[in-house]
Amino acid sequence: MKNLLKQILTSMTNIDGWHILERKIESSEVFYVKDAIDMNRMKNVHHFDVTVYKDFEENNNRYKGSSRTKIAPTMSADEIKEALEDAAYAATFVKNQHYPLIQGYGEQSVVMPSDLSNKHLIDWVPEITKVIYKNEDTIKGINSAELFLNRNHYAILNSEGVDIAYDNHDVELEFITNWKNEGEEVESYKHISFSDLNKEQIATEIQTMIEISKEKASAEDTPSLKGINVLLTGEPAKTMFDYYLTHASAKSVYEQISTFKIGESVQGNFKGDAVTITLEPMLKNSSHARPFDGDGLQLKTTELIKNGKLINYWGGARFAHYLDLEPVGNIDNIVVEPGSKSIEAMKSEPYLELLEFSDFQMNGLTGDFAGEIRLGRYFDGHKVVPVTTGSISGNIHQVQEEFYLSTEIHQINNYKGPKTMQLLNMDIAGN
Repeated sequence: MKNLLKQILTSMTNIDGWHILERKIESSEVFYVKDAIDMNRMKNVHHFDVTVYKDFEENNNRYKGSSRTKIAPTMSADEIKEALEDAAYAATFVKNQHYPLIQGYGEQSVVMPSDLSNKHLIDWVPEITKVIYKNEDTIKGINSAELFLNRNHYAILNSEGVDIAYDNHDVELEFITNWKNEGEEVESYKHISFSDLNKEQIATEIQTMIEISKEKASAEDTPSLKGINVLLTGEPAKTMFDYYLTHASAKSVYEQISTFKIGESVQGNFKGDAVTITLEPMLKNSSHARPFDGDGLQLKTTELIKNGKLINYWGGARFAHYLDLEPVGNIDNIVVEPGSKSIEAMKSEPYLELLEFSDFQMNGLTGDFAGEIRLGRYFDGHKVVPVTTGSISGNIHQVQEEFYLSTEIHQINNYKGPKTMQLLNMDIAGN
């Protein structure tokens, strides 16, 4: 099918370039109710995303039009030709400023190492099931779970000689925990992704959610607080860095959304911890690890922000070309350097530690962040009590000049960095 696609595309005289992304997915999916397997199935998916390009000029301006279409392996040659002709016509209506496609550098193929490659996916299910339901707490506390194990093959080709392929694995585990305490029953949802079978990580994540459910079942209403130090732990801390990633992208700079400039501070005149972010394309145990981006650009470790100053813009070949920069590529993994304070030191005075929200969001464009509290731990200087309800809101510009990052680091799939971020003098809307 791949050779047929190349043959048809090469023969088309009404396009000026093309790009093929092939993906084959072999998947083992398991669904649990309580600690029993309710259903399991195998799935094989194979498809092609094909983009065609048309170069043209209008009023002395050069454009590159593009249009993408999906091609199924079951399609006949005539059906493929019809789909590609439709895409070629649609491309003439797209007026993107002209840019070159990635140039080929020889055929390459990479197999990324993973524990899961040692045997068939379905053969891992009994072992992972034992990890999920390893003790009485997890058997009692997990209401349901879904497990997806995927073996992926990617191939990327284009009209400029790119011909690369790579294989990787990823695992997704979703589970719902329930806990009842004196008539109060609470439910929590968790989704984790990874690429290697780290049994300790899986067990820790599940046990943490069980403990969170227990605390939520006995939590009090969050009081209204003024000028309290807030500790964002886990996923919320990771989310706060979205602002820096958005504004450090070449696309945001080109579209004049971002004012970040290379060599300048991204935190203003800060006196807290400086942000240092590195893009790591092959981050171990990340389901987003890959040697090439979707354009076919070979990726490498790239410093993005160092000690609060922007070092590079990141992004694909198109927007890098517009800014006359060497392309870094689209890299989805970030490593953030630890800060200057231990979590213990952060907890030496009154604080509100926030661990779970209904939906904690950071607006990458404006820097606004907010979330409705599902579980926190409030220390008034004398005792720690679990709390729920209430909300937090703010803007990164109000806190970034003096926030602190924990010395303790952890990994959440494609993020490796401080476990906790300390925000000073925050106001909390209580219930």
